[in-house]
Formats: sequence, structure tokens, C-alpha cells
Amino acid sequence: MKPGEMGRPWKPPATLLLLACFLPFSACARPVLTGLDVSSGSEHTLVMTQGSKLDFSRIVWDAGLPSERTIPGSFLGGYMFSVPPGAIVGNHPVALESLGGRRSKAISFNVTPPQRYGAPRIDAVMIGGAAFDEPGHVTSWLYVQGANIDVGAVVQVNGSDVASVAHKGLRNDLYGLAPAALGFPIYHYVAMVALPGSHPVGSTLSLTVRNLDGQVGPVFVHTLPTDAATLDSDGDDIPDVWEASGYDADGDGTMDISLPALGAHPHRRDILLKVDVMSGLTNPPIPTSPDKPGTFDTARAMFVAAPILNPFTESGINLIVDSSGTVPFVNVVGFGAPDNPGLGTANYSTIKAANFDNAKLGRIYHYAIWANAHPAGNSGESDIKFDSALHVVGPGDDFFISFDDFRTSYQTLRSQVETFTHELGHNLGQQHGGNDNAWYKPNYWSVMSYSWQLRTGRSSAWRRQHVTCPPAYYAAPGTTEPNGSLPTTISAAVDYSEGMAATLIENNNSLNEMTGVCGQPTDWNNDGNTTGVGINADVNGNDIIADTVTDFANWRSLDFRGPRLNGAVLP
Repeated sequence: MKPGEMGRPWKPPATLLLLACFLPFSACARPVLTGLDVSSGSEHTLVMTQGSKLDFSRIVWDAGLPSERTIPGSFLGGYMFSVPPGAIVGNHPVALESLGGRRSKAISFNVTPPQRYGAPRIDAVMIGGAAFDEPGHVTSWLYVQGANIDVGAVVQVNGSDVASVAHKGLRNDLYGLAPAALGFPIYHYVAMVALPGSHPVGSTLSLTVRNLDGQVGPVFVHTLPTDAATLDSDGDDIPDVWEASGYDADGDGTMDISLPALGAHPHRRDILLKVDVMSGLTNPPIPTSPDKPGTFDTARAMFVAAPILNPFTESGINLIVDSSGTVPFVNVVGFGAPDNPGLGTANYSTIKAANFDNAKLGRIYHYAIWANAHPAGNSGESDIKFDSALHVVGPGDDFFISFDDFRTSYQTLRSQVETFTHELGHNLGQQHGGNDNAWYKPNYWSVMSYSWQLRTGRSSAWRRQHVTCPPAYYAAPGTTEPNGSLPTTISAAVDYSEGMAATLIENNNSLNEMTGVCGQPTDWNNDGNTTGVGINADVNGNDIIADTVTDFANWRSLDFRGPRLNGAVLP
């Protein structure tokens, strides 16, 4: 296939077409189009088709009109498409056509005026298949996925187009916010199958995606595997052979941990975590009940909902939590605390050594203690590694939760889930400010931010001072915090950032109180109104009015190497 031809309709040889018509599923059968999952949208909108006999069908845009044309569909059929760039506002009939030219009925799609649409962004690259069939080389097919990728986009490897086709799509709801209120509105995620051919094992590939309108996204670097034994297709730092067959910790030929039995999968990222809950706590993790998920199930649901598409299984990340263990009560636990029963303190490492089989579990499991209190009164701590400038230099493998002695307003399911996923996020290499350690960014919509963690337990005055985007925080479109007060309904759903928020510039008279954060008015200068324009203010809480404050996409930046590095600095 020549570069740049992926968006053109494929014309099969007549002999192949004849054979296809005699297959059991019959590629020549008339497709049945019963609907589209959305009936209107602007150019680039992701549309899923509904019906039957869709295998090998093609998308016909403006069916029956002089402007009729075929547009790119998805892998092995017209299961989805993107509204073509430049499509005229108004109704457009859409139909499906078999390889034999038999056509479904047409269904109208209404094109609305264009929205702001940024360049495609690669978020993850997985390996769908790899063959080490040539000495020193690997032939692979890649699963390239990310934000705002068009159906029909082309993957480029080291600057050259490669054969590529869309496979899966996932729509994004923007928290119900207007695209104009966002810096990088993500309308959808799409995964592409790309065929880069043969390359030297262990070599790095520079990948980009070119959308239908010609926009090319930033470079994403992917390193190819070195051999089948260490192949890690999904990038979770657990080799495929372990996830498919089990983990032999001591190399004696007997599997010590059946990862398949735990639900691990070679093509879905897995995070394994052992949590020991301290006995005698006043506010232990909330258990699951018949009518309500508990702390750990709610955290699992957050990772299942992650905007990650997987080639052979369901989307999201699989968080596997073993919370069956307990440890004796001690008043204060810390990474540097002394083992002193008289003072009621214990060192984290001492507790871990007595309750965590590091020889068996340490390579693949994170370890956590749900404890009572922290030496400095913090709600928890991770052993993530920072340098002197507070930049991450190593993910963590240990953390603990320590807010059992906090006041009642913090003892909610939401606060527990926030604190748990906050400290786990540190273990996965994430910072309080995303790309920095600023604590209170109003445009970093992540449970890693201290503007989010424990927010509902704070006072209204505190919430007024530490603004965020309520529809994103509460996962409910239209939600507000009038004068800092809490909304009537508060769910336990929490999230890491997708990187959609607009940048805020603290100086140069750049802040506008009327547009504020995510379109919601914000009193930047604390003068009691939200009508000011040309404001300078410290918005991220570091007492400096000179910063360009940016969002950061956590989900695409998770570092799964913590257990293997065992608390060490990155190589």
C-alpha cells in the first residue's frame, strides 16, 4: 500500500470478491443499518453504526446525492466513521454498502457548525502481535490509541505513513462543558491498528497520527520488545507470559501466583495491590454492601472507566486489590518513624516485612497499609521519589493511608476513595500538579490535586479559596458550588486528569473572572464579585504571581514500574 492511501475505498480484485460472497458471513450480503448512535454533530464527530451484516461493509456519505462518496470506516467493516472535515452544515444521508455493491437504507445525519478541534494526541501504544521470526528483528502490529483521532486517520512511523485502520472508539462527554471553555476538548478516543513492519528488536519508533484534515499530532516514542520471554504487550510492566500463564517468583518451575485467576490479561493493563487494614480503626475502608459499592470497588470502577482502549478485551485498567489482610493497631506509622511501642509509633518497613512476602509478591505487587495517623498529620504518604526540585525521579511501590483521626466531615466514601487513589497515583508516578508539584491548580482536574483530595470535607471558605471545575470534580454536568457550598448530591466517582483544561496565566493582566475556570465565574482577586477582567492573581497557591498554570493528562502518563524498581530512582 502506498503512503497516504489508507483513507481511500478499497477496491478488491474480482476473484477475491467472488470468494468473499461465498463465506459463511457473506461479505456480499446487504448490510442492515438500523441507526446511528448520534444523529448530529460537527465535523470529526465519532459516529457508531447500528445494525447487522456489517462485516466488510463500507460507509457511503451523501448516499444517493451527486456529492456521494465513500469515507473511511473501521477494521473489517463500517462499524464507525468520523464526520468528514469540511462537511456542509445540514442533513446528510448515510448508508452502508457491501463489497458486492448491495446497499442498506440511508439514515440522515445532521452536521452542525464546526467546533474547536485540536490535533490528534497519542496516549498509548500497545503491541497487538509480535513475531521474532528474523534474527535480531521483530515484526509487530501496534495498537495506537489516543484523543481526537479520526476514523480514517493515518499512523506515521519514523515520518512515514504505514497501513493503519481504526478498530475501537470511545466517546467523551466533556463533563457537559462547552468546548470553548476547555483548552483541549477531547470529544472521543479512537484506537488504530498499525503495521510498521520489521524493525530491530529493542529499537525505538517515533509515532504520530495525521487526521483527515491534515493535522498531525505530537510525537509519541515507543520502544519495541527485545524477545518473546519479556514481551509486555500492554505496557503494564508485567510480561505477557506471566499474565497468560502465571508468575513463578523463585524460578523453580512452579507458578506461585496465578495471574489469570486474578483476572490479569496480556492486553489490558493490570495493577496489583495488597492492602493491609489496621485493626481497631474508627473509620476503616467502607465495605461493599448489596446496594452500594465500597471503597475498593469504587476505586476499581475509576480504573475500569479510564480512557484506555484494549485490543482483545474490555476498555480501562484492571485494578486488582487484595484487602483481606490486617495488621495490629498502632497510633502512628511512618516511613521514617521509630519502632517505639511506648510512644505508639511504628516504622512502615517493619510492618511490611512482617506482613508482605516480598520474595513472592514484591516484583508485581504494590503494598499499602490503611493506618491510623501520620507523624506529620498527613492523610497518607507514598514512597515516590522526588529530586531537590520536586520532580519525580522514580515511581513508588509502597504507600499508606492515615486519616482515621481526621474530623467527621472527612470520613466519607468519597474522601476514602480520593485519598486511596491519590496515594496510589503517586506510586504510579503522578505529582500534585501534574508536570510540577503545585498543590492547588484550579485547572488540573485530578484527584492528585489538593484542590480535589478531601474537598468535600473542607469548609465553604476553603473551597472558595481553592477553586476547581465543579462539573469535573463531582462528575455531574451543571454542578456548582455557590459561595463555596456543597451541592445536594455528591457521588463517590473520582478521576485522574485527561488534560482538557485551559491554561491560566497569572500575570500580564490575563485572568478573566467571568470565564473563570471551565466557563464558571471565579473571584480571582477575592473582592466579592466575579466581574473583573485583566486580573493578576496567584491561582495555584504557591504565593507567586508569575506562573503559566497548565493541566496535565494523568491517564496517559501512568508509570507502572514501581514494584520492579522497588523504590529505586529511575534508570
